[in-house]
Order: sequence, then structure tokens, then C-alpha cells
Amino acid sequence: MLVKIIDYDHQGRGIAKIDNKIIFIPKVKLGEEVPIKIVKEKKNYSIGKRCDSFKVSYCPYYQTCGGCQIGHLTYLEQLEFKKNTVKNIFSKYTNYNLDNLEIIPTREYNYRNKVTFHIKGDRLGYYEEATNNLIPIDKCNLLDSNIITLTAILNSFIKVHKGLTKVIIKSLDGKLMLILEGNESRECIKEFFSSKVSSLYYNNELISGVSTLMIEVLSKKFMVRKESFFQVNKEGISLIYKEVIDLVKKLNSSIIYDLYCGTGTISLLVSDYAKKVIGIEVVADGILDAISNAKLNNITNTEFYLGDVSKVINKLKYVPDTIILDPPRSGISKELIEFLLSLKVKNIIYVSCNPLTLARDINLLDSCYELNYIKLVDEFPNTYHVETITLLNLRKKN
Repeated sequence: MLVKIIDYDHQGRGIAKIDNKIIFIPKVKLGEEVPIKIVKEKKNYSIGKRCDSFKVSYCPYYQTCGGCQIGHLTYLEQLEFKKNTVKNIFSKYTNYNLDNLEIIPTREYNYRNKVTFHIKGDRLGYYEEATNNLIPIDKCNLLDSNIITLTAILNSFIKVHKGLTKVIIKSLDGKLMLILEGNESRECIKEFFSSKVSSLYYNNELISGVSTLMIEVLSKKFMVRKESFFQVNKEGISLIYKEVIDLVKKLNSSIIYDLYCGTGTISLLVSDYAKKVIGIEVVADGILDAISNAKLNNITNTEFYLGDVSKVINKLKYVPDTIILDPPRSGISKELIEFLLSLKVKNIIYVSCNPLTLARDINLLDSCYELNYIKLVDEFPNTYHVETITLLNLRKKN
């Protein structure tokens, strides 16, 4: 059947209608007329799939791979889509109309500094979207050029040695960490890869090189271990954190809480502009990394606490001027919302990777806090994901 694309949803899927029933169709453009087939029927909507063949210049796997959702749009169209998505979400779920919303672009390709591949026999690649079907990958142009080079080397290795099952590659400031899993000869792996990477792990054991890599972000150094979480786009995080730093500078804060602090990145970057920064994180490895990173940078005005944010925050003796939030996609908990409403801290800087939960949380905080600043950073080009930086100030009546 032939349908016309009349809109996009928040995930970049096209929207069409047949007999007033909504159909969501991935990888189509607004205004296009495309042949589709229905692949899933629901009570109130259907999922469709375009039937014609099409290509995007940067990726031969685009039609089947689920890693990119909006790579068929021009980059200007992608930026406009992301702005409109956030505008529409805020218009629907909050009292704010974001007429002059700004988005900061980043490099369109070769930005990812981490990748996870799966391996079956002599095939290395990604899983097809929503399946366990492996798509063999020779080159993914979202990846850092050093990762692309190592991917080619891995593909040549597995043509002969077929015991590997999974690979993770991290590329940080020109150095590579290779993490392998499988049933291959340990000595064979060491002999083949040790000269090609700075850090080599096999089945959770360091078999060559150093245990950690370093990355420098806005003049601060950070250790990245095998288990460490670190954002995959260095340019993107630098732009995000620069926005946060600029806000902190203007607020003249004495005590800052950095909630969901991870490995302490934001805490350490804003430590130059406050008397004390307190970080809270539920992941133990994150706290250990944060403490180590503080020592690495000779920073003495930070403290880090392990535990659930909504529970730990009630036990702290400091009274903050500013709270920085950088939660997971699920947003902040109901308990933390209630605490923020009771605490009435002057300023909240909220960094979000999910505009839906951001809008929900801003709406829940609206009785005490008003939105005074918002900016987007396109940290993940060719995907529907976008990072949002906001500043909420305590309403004057409070």
C-alpha cells in the first residue's frame, strides 16, 4: 500500500494514517509517498516498513541496522527535527513554548569513541534492530577512525580464528582499549593484538598493556577503566559541560550537589567555581573512579558518596546553592522531586538525554521552580537522541 508521511514521532519514525489509524514507519521523510507493508498490528496503531529500496551515502547497512534512525535526513533536517521534537514535547507536557530554541551541532560522522560488536564464527557486526540477526559490518562511519582501523584488523583475525564471541573497543585521545570474549587461544590473541592496542583484555583478564586509559576534557584528565562509563562523543560532552560551566560561573554558587555524578566528570569540571562540590552516585565503580579522578587532577574541594540519590541526599550536612542533575533516561525519582520541592535550593541545572522525562520532571517542579534557560546539543548525530541543558530557578514567591 502507498502512504504519505504527514509527521514524525519522537523517535524519528514517520507517521501516516489509513482509515484514521496511525501507522509508524521508520526511515522515511516528511512529505514522502512510500510503499509500505504492515509488520505489527496494535489496537490503536500499526507499525509499518517501507518496501522500496533506498540508500544513504554514509552507510550500506542503514536499511537493516538499528543503530541510526534519522541518517536518511540531511544534517540540517536532523537538527530541525530534534528542535521540533523538544518544542512539541514541552508544548504538550509543560507551560513553556520554546520559540527560539537553539541546538549546537557536532561532527556528523566518526564521533563515537566506543563500540560493542558481536561475533558469530567469522562474522563481526551489529544485531538487526529488535532481533538477534547479526549484520556483518566492515566499516561503521559513526566510529572514531582508529576504531574503524581496528575493526578491519579484527575482521581479518576472525576469518582464521573463529572462537571469539564479543568485542568492545574504546578509543580515547588516540589510544585503544580492546576487550574480547570467547574461546580462542589466549596466547594467539596476545601475540596478534598486543602491539596494536594500549590495553588488551580477554575474558575479563588484562593480558597486555595498561589497565586504564586517560582522556582530557576541558583541561581536566579522567581515567577510563574497562568497566567505566564515559560518554561516547568527546566533542559533544565538551560542549555540554562547557554550557554547564558557563551557567555555574554566572550563579556564583558556594555549595554544589552533583547528583548522578558517575565518574565525577561534572563535579570536577565545576570545582573551580565553587567552595565545595558533593557528588552522589549509585554505582560503586563510578564513585571509585570519581575519587581517583579528583586525585589525578589535584582537586581537594570535592566529596563523593555512594548510594541512591534520594536516600543519600537527606543525610548530607551541607546546604547547596545549586544542584546539578544528570540522571539516566528514566529521569529523577518521585522521592527526589519531593525533596527538591521541600529543599527549595536556589538553582537546578538539569542535563537530560530524554526530553520526555525532562519535561515531566520540570512540570512536577513547576510550583517552586521556573525554567530560565534551555539549550540542546546534538551529541548523537544520525540518531533521534539529543542532549538538553536547562536551568531552573527558584520562583520569587518561594
